[in-house]
Amino acid sequence: LFAMESYSGTLETATGVPPAQIFIDVLGVGVAKALLVVVIVAQLFCGNAEVAAASRMAYAFSRNRALPGWKRWSRANARTQNPTAAVWLCVSIAFVLALPSLHSPAAYAAVTAINVLGITPAYAIPVFLRLKAGNRFQQGLWNLGRFSKPLGVLAVAYVIVLTVFFCLPQAYPITSQSFNYAPVTLAIVLLGAWISWITVGRKNYAMPLPAATAADSAIAGGMV
Repeated sequence: LFAMESYSGTLETATGVPPAQIFIDVLGVGVAKALLVVVIVAQLFCGNAEVAAASRMAYAFSRNRALPGWKRWSRANARTQNPTAAVWLCVSIAFVLALPSLHSPAAYAAVTAINVLGITPAYAIPVFLRLKAGNRFQQGLWNLGRFSKPLGVLAVAYVIVLTVFFCLPQAYPITSQSFNYAPVTLAIVLLGAWISWITVGRKNYAMPLPAATAADSAIAGGMV
């Protein structure tokens, strides 16, 4: 922000990407392109990490019979020992959600926002449940000691504030092009998860057997 030369020029840049315009103004076109390549590579690594995390969850829920079509998604490929079907399921859903961003800046903004809305609360939920359990929670060998609860409260509060900010409109006046569709997408996903749970999940869900832990660990490790 300190390097920004013109607020209006950056906001109305022909590139459509304000940070790219800041790079160009300060460093020139050549260096700016090099930095953007670094950003693109970083995004590819982030995408791979999200596919690994999503496919792990899809496999785990399917293994425990909590996901519609669990028999297919819980199968491991005989050659790679990975749940290939679960991986492609996650990739296909992500592709469909991101497809509108090719034609709409509002859709692209929603896709980037939904990434934060989707993954960050997932980190906060276990922390919240630990705080809710209070003294009934049995700490492991590695823990934060007396700092556990205050840091947990701080983390949950931070995620709540962050989630609210990412649900706010990103531009005014609010139109079909400037509307923030991220909270709508999040609501649809949560509604789908809830319907999936009450119709299939709670009827079929089964905790994994200890004997399967080693095999599951090997499959999960292979997804990375």
